[in-house]
Amino acid sequence: MNRKIGLIGVGIVMVFSLACSLLPGGGDGKGEGGVSGPQALFQDDFSSSSSGWEVGEYDTGSVGYRDGVYVVSAIQNGSTMWGVANRSFDNIVIEVDATQAAAGPESNNDYGIVCREQEGTGDGYYLLISGDGFASIYKAADGSFENLVEWTESTAIRQGNATNHLKAVCNGSRLELFVNGTSVASTEDSTYTSGDIALTATTYEDSPTEIHFDNLAVFAP
Repeated sequence: MNRKIGLIGVGIVMVFSLACSLLPGGGDGKGEGGVSGPQALFQDDFSSSSSGWEVGEYDTGSVGYRDGVYVVSAIQNGSTMWGVANRSFDNIVIEVDATQAAAGPESNNDYGIVCREQEGTGDGYYLLISGDGFASIYKAADGSFENLVEWTESTAIRQGNATNHLKAVCNGSRLELFVNGTSVASTEDSTYTSGDIALTATTYEDSPTEIHFDNLAVFAP
């Protein structure tokens, strides 16, 4: 592994909608994503392209809806792409299915979940895995990334063009990433206490990385 995450400034296209609203109190906790739980706060299966996530085409990649999933594509070596949900949370647990649909021959990339993203700047906490089987947690602040958990190999991660179920815990100062039910990275940091959520991908090869996200759910911890 020789991976250094790099933040590329891109214009943010905000798409606001109430189509994917907060679940009503006292409901059965079931929504578009088909995920149930008594404390579910928000969920999206991306079947509707008006559910409020960022959509945009940029020099370094793109984010948006396609065929019932949310697609994040990074096309420039070292570029980090992210798409925000245009919502705000504090202490949460985020779950999502992430499928690597395309990558370079070595699957040298990263992808995953951002929590407490700061108003479209890209600053926040990045809980990441890579297509070649590693996991890490980063903090982005003022356009720079700080590695909070070094890249660590895990057999829990399905490598290559495969689907991994990700769970990111952002509760107080606790940050923890689970992959397919196994904890793969954890740390503590108190820089950010609230913010948006986002889905992210980066390529570290000259070939694009494309990640498809589906069945997202946000819960109270």
